[in-house]
Amino acid sequence: MKKLFSVILIGAASFAFAQPGKKGKEPSMAPSLYKGYYCNLKGDTVRGEVAVSNESPYDIYKGFSFKVGAGKITPITSKKAKSYGFNGRHFTVIPFDNGEIYIEYLAKGRLNFMEYKYPDTKAGEPVTESTYFIQDTRPDEKNAELKELKQISQKFYKKDIKPYMKDQIVTWNDLDKFSFNKEAIVNAIKEFNKFYETPAE
Repeated sequence: MKKLFSVILIGAASFAFAQPGKKGKEPSMAPSLYKGYYCNLKGDTVRGEVAVSNESPYDIYKGFSFKVGAGKITPITSKKAKSYGFNGRHFTVIPFDNGEIYIEYLAKGRLNFMEYKYPDTKAGEPVTESTYFIQDTRPDEKNAELKELKQISQKFYKKDIKPYMKDQIVTWNDLDKFSFNKEAIVNAIKEFNKFYETPAE
């Protein structure tokens, strides 16, 4: 009888641990909170904490949640915020694929270089893919179109970014023609931007 009772107890405990959370939902990890900000559609800056999901690295490109003081964590979409940032990372909203997404600044200055990450599959395995954008914030009149955000090809990236870096062609020449290397491009653009920084008074 004692053996039967022990088996029943073990079985009941195993069943309890195997059950999902309340209402049939799997338990989820709480988001991490970071000091941050967002700019509303009027251009006002709201400061507080940005809640970042610990379950999906792609949520930050769709929207974010925000907490002010002791208030509740509130979901924020592109309908309310045109940009936001936390933990040294900065995002801005753009129209993309018949909707709106947030893209992250990898370099900011005379030239802006940005990235959008999304999930994909290759050979049946999940992978992270990226789309990159470049923009000249202060083009001359002859090249006014460079002020528009442009998506660049990873295969022909050097050809795509040459018009943006032609004023410092040595910096552009240092980039490898055949292999796309995000860190190398970011460093080259940051180097380019140094020529146009306003000296601190």
